[in-house]
Amino acid sequence: MKKFQLGSWLLLFFLALQFSSCDNEPLEGEFPQEEVVIAEEGQFVATIGGQAWTAGTASAVFDAQNTLVVTGTLTETGQSISLTIENGAVGVFDISAGVGNENSGVYIDANQLNPYISAAALGGFGQLEITEINNTDMTISGNFSFEGVRIALDNEGNPITDGNGDPVIENITISNGAFNSIPYTEDAGGGGGGGGTLDPFFAKVDGEDFIPQTVNTTRNVISNVPMINIIALNTSGEKIRIDIPEDLGVGTFSMEQLSDGTKLIAQYNAGLGTEDLSSNPGTIEITEFNTLAGRIVATFSFTATDPLGFDPTVVEVTEGSFELRYEPAATNVNNSMIATIEGVSWMANFVDAFEFDLSGTQTVTARGYNSETGEMVEISFPMDLAPGSYDFVSMLTPGESIAKFYTEVGGAEYTSTDGSIIVLTNDLSTGGTIQAAFLFFAEDLSGTDPTTYSLTNGEFTVEL
Repeated sequence: MKKFQLGSWLLLFFLALQFSSCDNEPLEGEFPQEEVVIAEEGQFVATIGGQAWTAGTASAVFDAQNTLVVTGTLTETGQSISLTIENGAVGVFDISAGVGNENSGVYIDANQLNPYISAAALGGFGQLEITEINNTDMTISGNFSFEGVRIALDNEGNPITDGNGDPVIENITISNGAFNSIPYTEDAGGGGGGGGTLDPFFAKVDGEDFIPQTVNTTRNVISNVPMINIIALNTSGEKIRIDIPEDLGVGTFSMEQLSDGTKLIAQYNAGLGTEDLSSNPGTIEITEFNTLAGRIVATFSFTATDPLGFDPTVVEVTEGSFELRYEPAATNVNNSMIATIEGVSWMANFVDAFEFDLSGTQTVTARGYNSETGEMVEISFPMDLAPGSYDFVSMLTPGESIAKFYTEVGGAEYTSTDGSIIVLTNDLSTGGTIQAAFLFFAEDLSGTDPTTYSLTNGEFTVEL
């Protein structure tokens, strides 16, 4: 019964949108504003539901079509406010969202799943005034207010309805908003997915660009399985979610349609309380998965359908790609790695080690990462390496040791061309630790960068 009610009020919603404002030009005359708020330089502030709020970060971007998006985010809570207008310029704009009017105000609260939108059809409205665009310093200032609305959802993500079967609408007032001299950029690109550096997140939904306003990437442990959860939301409330087991590694993998929270799966949701449609089928190609630094790079596509078969909707998500960072798990406090890199002392604040089979030889990789410099040292060696000195090689082969250096995760790879590992103690095979020293010269074997790096005075202690 709920399915039919959901369909009827969605139809009414979209019909109502047809009659909402389609004026994307600056408004003439005065537009009421509750209070003139002066934000400090670089600040983005607002009053949310009567509570003062200050964003931790604020930025703006003009795309190739001159659409302006201004965003303030508080990373600690996940809260964010996004303001979008077509033909961004100095002036006052109606941001009451509706068909024919891409202008909007969006507030995402701490649960990050069901945004409030200034949708006119549900009683939302708002205004944004751009007071200054400084083309020299590339900063922008303005003020705003809007009424955000959303369909109330229960704990299972289903719409809450009243006694008449109509959806319950939740409202929130965003007032006294202001941003002062926040930086803006100009993005002349037209989407992602192809060659070179990937966009942070991009996809096409039934052939239309899905450009997220927010992308949250978190590491969670579900039933003792570490999972990377990616949730991308756009200003229309559409959501793409991908759940990835952290031990998946690099390669091409098939997605599941149903999950207990520990499976590789993708979902699409059109927003406004609609059902989650899940991957059936779907694939993801992971080209980089650095669990130490918390970085994952991949491309993906999937066909989204209702896993229970009630909703006949079929959505094609194609040309998906992302290049994302997340907060990695804390590493073993007993692990450590230090070195001198080009004469400068270096210490890793994340150190881990993992075991793998290399053509029948049990091999261990010890990695050290400094999150402030972005530099990483990676040393691979046979697990049963006895105390002694062993030369590094330039290609990983069974029974040999190799060292690599990265000036930044995701950047060029510099491989050992000379050097050695000196094993002091090794109890890895009995569940203990390995202590070793190392030194090596590293070069970019692809020939792209002629720089040679010298790493000396290296030491590490790790346990699996």
